[in-house]
Amino acid sequence: MTRGEIRHPALTGEPWPVIGVRVRRQDSSPRAASWRPAPHAALEDVLLPCTWPELERLAEIATGLTRARVYVTDLGAAEPDRRLVLCLRGALGAVQVEGPLTPVAEVLTARTSAATLRVAAVHRKAGRPEEAQLWRARARRILKDGRAARRGRSVRAASAGLPTLGKRP
Repeated sequence: MTRGEIRHPALTGEPWPVIGVRVRRQDSSPRAASWRPAPHAALEDVLLPCTWPELERLAEIATGLTRARVYVTDLGAAEPDRRLVLCLRGALGAVQVEGPLTPVAEVLTARTSAATLRVAAVHRKAGRPEEAQLWRARARRILKDGRAARRGRSVRAASAGLPTLGKRP
């Protein structure tokens, strides 16, 4: 963990943003995950990560700036209640979340922004005002990207040469 990064606040009992994902477990480990109903899967509250690269990538995925996939993995080996956290490809034990992201995109954007603001609060509480200010600026950028995506100005639509919503030819 680099300087400025924090240990996941949910491990210390801090409230943290979650999003609902349907998860099928086998031997207490996630075996399948989906945004929509799936056989033998139970709806679970999955935590958002607390590191900037992961939060930034989740915000880009939710706002349509990238087509990367979302994954879930266990929060920690010593975690007694088996909480899961959203992650990116390549994390140890990660399972891809299947299904279309469109129905949960706005919620994921809002929760990513909320997680970013929570990290800012943790830094402010620890007496690091510069890091707190940086994290608040990151949250503002996520909100601006989310608004732009709702107006149809996502980079994906523009870069693919598709007509943008809300603009007349």
